[in-house]
Amino acid sequence: MPVSPENLERVLAAAKELGYIPNLAARSMRNVRSMTIGMAVNFDGHPRNELMTVFQSMIGQMESVGYNVLLSVVTSSGVDIDTLLRRFIAHRVDGLFYWNAQQADSLSLYEQAGVPVIAVGFRSDDCTSLPLVSMNGSPAYEAAISHLTALGHRVVAEFAVNRDIFTHKLFVPARRVKWLDLKAGHSRDEVRDLLIATLNKRRPPTAIFATMAVALDILSVCEELGIRVPEDLSVVALSDSDAAPLLRTPLSSIRSDYDKIGRAAAAAMLDALDGKPITDVIVEDSAVYIPRGSTGPARDR
Repeated sequence: MPVSPENLERVLAAAKELGYIPNLAARSMRNVRSMTIGMAVNFDGHPRNELMTVFQSMIGQMESVGYNVLLSVVTSSGVDIDTLLRRFIAHRVDGLFYWNAQQADSLSLYEQAGVPVIAVGFRSDDCTSLPLVSMNGSPAYEAAISHLTALGHRVVAEFAVNRDIFTHKLFVPARRVKWLDLKAGHSRDEVRDLLIATLNKRRPPTAIFATMAVALDILSVCEELGIRVPEDLSVVALSDSDAAPLLRTPLSSIRSDYDKIGRAAAAAMLDALDGKPITDVIVEDSAVYIPRGSTGPARDR
């Protein structure tokens, strides 16, 4: 019998308050799978981030073998991740892709039910029991830092929309440059305010890493404020696009092979659904640094 989202939420809240754990072992007695995979995207990111570029291969691979994929994005202003994961298990998903995986109480329900959960992209230190599919971005980020340090840059900032996840910490050892970890807002005005405050620091960065959407806002704000790129400030985007080399100032970027990562995640999930043991999968040769006109010698400050 169909249950409204409101009633489902009340039932889940009551069950959580009472400490109720359903007998999900009975689920294994079903002869037929639901042929549904959940995808929880724990990403309080920029609304112009090309999320579907990241996920289209993963979703396509699962759909090609008959699975439906339920996709939901978790943000700070929406439903919390624990509630979302409980909803997925209530829909009897056969497996779960968990982008930017962080610990949640409801993960125990998946373990009890024998439902495989695969972390994709990032996995926090408190859920290392989940197998991870990610890329080895270290060579690309090392190439970017080597390029910038050769140009005289010593203080570098990353403008991140999600304060908890700074990409450079995943791939670049803290050496050769001083990193400033700064939280950027979603709007151009927020990026503008942060950029002005950052460049007014006693020792400001001479180069900034940011998502593609934020990097485009930085270029626009720099033009408005008369800040020359790259003469006064170098900018590197953390993703690439076909438009990046066509901009008035071609944008240096780190290009990731999302299709390769998506195929690897889908293959891991299909193996898990077949009962095969799953270990971490780190996809090699999946990221490359592309220097363009937005990076140049550091300006003496």
